[in-house]
Amino acid sequence: MVEYEVLYLVGESKEAELPRIREAVEQIVTGNGGTFLAPMTEEKRKMAYQVEKEERGTYIARRFTLPDKDERDASGDEPEIHPLSAINRALRLSKDVLRFLIVLAKDLPELKPIERVERPKTDSRSGRYEKRGAVRPMPQAPIAPQETAKAVSNEQIDEQLKAKLDI
Repeated sequence: MVEYEVLYLVGESKEAELPRIREAVEQIVTGNGGTFLAPMTEEKRKMAYQVEKEERGTYIARRFTLPDKDERDASGDEPEIHPLSAINRALRLSKDVLRFLIVLAKDLPELKPIERVERPKTDSRSGRYEKRGAVRPMPQAPIAPQETAKAVSNEQIDEQLKAKLDI
């Protein structure tokens, strides 16, 4: 058996139909000889860009297994196309699934939900931006300790100038 992972996206407008869509995807995979494994991840998120006029959606990830070529040959009935191709085609034609991705799960980590840290919400107007024309106080430069001034005579200054200027 070969293990795969399917990740698919359902738009926010179809959230009420999510159990039906989940069942339809399961039927597509099991109808082509696949069997689902236990863990499942589901997460509602805002998408990076609009997909078919949807801005938010539910991402669902599941693992499933398909028989490899030797197991399919031993069963006797030779399907016309590979089961993975049939699953891809059915998901592509589905009007409920916005996007999907099927990958080989051999080198993937364990399927588990992503732990998110809730950040406190801040008012977008307070704290980050100031009103136009607002006068901010100038930042103060650090004050260095002042050296005590030494009394230097004009003759010493002339000698230092001659030494510097090589006169």
